[in-house]
Amino acid sequence: MAAPIVRNPFASAPPPQAAGGGGCSGGCGGGGPGRGYGEANSPTGPMLGKGSELARLWSMPESTGHADGVNCLAMVDDRVYSGGRDGNLFIWRGVQMPGGGFELVQDCPPIALQQSVTSLYYDAAAKWLFCGLWNGEIQAYCKDPVVEDRLQGHRRSVSGITVHSGVVVSGSNDGTIRLWTRPTPQSRWQCHGQPLNNPSGAVTAVKVLGDALWVAAQNGITCFDLNTLQPKGTIPSNHQTTALVECQGFMLATFRNGDIKIFDATGNQTFLLPSRGEHTSNMTVELMMHPLENKPMILCGQQYGYVTAYDLPDFRPRGSWVCKQNSDNKAILDVKFGGLFITAGVHGDITVWQWGAQSSGPPGAAPTATSPFAPAGGGCAGQQAPSPFGGGGVGGFNGGCAGGGMAF
Repeated sequence: MAAPIVRNPFASAPPPQAAGGGGCSGGCGGGGPGRGYGEANSPTGPMLGKGSELARLWSMPESTGHADGVNCLAMVDDRVYSGGRDGNLFIWRGVQMPGGGFELVQDCPPIALQQSVTSLYYDAAAKWLFCGLWNGEIQAYCKDPVVEDRLQGHRRSVSGITVHSGVVVSGSNDGTIRLWTRPTPQSRWQCHGQPLNNPSGAVTAVKVLGDALWVAAQNGITCFDLNTLQPKGTIPSNHQTTALVECQGFMLATFRNGDIKIFDATGNQTFLLPSRGEHTSNMTVELMMHPLENKPMILCGQQYGYVTAYDLPDFRPRGSWVCKQNSDNKAILDVKFGGLFITAGVHGDITVWQWGAQSSGPPGAAPTATSPFAPAGGGCAGQQAPSPFGGGGVGGFNGGCAGGGMAF
């Protein structure tokens, strides 16, 4: 493995500094001017403030944490990792306070990565944490055994990372996707073949659905066949695709102008929720389950600190709230316990939230849209290194449906 570059977060560390307490606890969800405060019939639902089903458990004091904006969050077992523009990787653990309070405290001193941390991905099966950096490198740490590596190849910031069949897939602002493999468990990570050039431009996210690699980008979404590593087609867009979320065999995509679209596994668009009301941007997105109603929700983080939550599959607006005024939301993380989730913004703010006891949904909520998960009709009809995923070719990528399908 590579020689140590920075301290491995999985190795033993000096005792943590005591985090400053404070922050806001209780139901201080907050509202903002011009966001339809108290309007239950708003297309983005009512503002969820004090006394609503959403409680703000804790807000990070300004004297704690990152010195600049937070770009990304990840869960590593029972710890929360945050990557910032200040080049630091912070590790947090949740602590129950006397009297029922809650806060995040530093688990150890921050890891200085010297570059803005632009993406995080933890492969729980292999116990590898991958940190995408502004300069195009990926700092990788293994928890068991405790080793590290530096993946070098991209020329600009690494915006998205995923792992599929033991292969690391990384997308970059340089407009390429790289695949990384290890010949043996003791080997260093190596770039597999030549980088894949993305027809839809600078990459913002990468996800795998079935036999296809979905690549969100500046000018739309491109899907690559995992067996041939060739592009199947591109869904063009006038607005940047900001995130991808796989849900029940469908791919949900968010766009910078506030649109949300859902595609089936073959690339047919099955649903469009256009930009509506004050929901006119998408910066980040997270899928989570409501702890009491046991139904999926999509949380859309926006500019200026706002989040709008929709129930799935009907996209009923559950409500909106502000995390920190004028701080664009950069990351939302489902803790997967008790309805807890965490938001992080460009001002360095980190906030812990919890869905509460209200179970009937917002009163007078806007009418529900048609289910996006119903089948939809439509269809349309270079040499690369052998695919590290194996297998043979698959059928063509369908499209041509209303709202924009795959186009060659």
